[in-house]
Amino acid sequence: METDFLTPGWIGLALSLPVMYAAWHEYAARNLRDAKLLAGVGAGGLLLSVVGIAL
Repeated sequence: METDFLTPGWIGLALSLPVMYAAWHEYAARNLRDAKLLAGVGAGGLLLSVVGIAL
């Protein structure tokens, strides 16, 4: 049996969620420069993961 959770799209999703959490944590600490950077990287990872899963 082959699992669909080991595809690059799902792995990218699993890796981008902690980055988004880190962005929220930095935003709560009022470190806006790092929060913006982490949010951008996390959002890009989420978008690429969704595209990879959809295709």
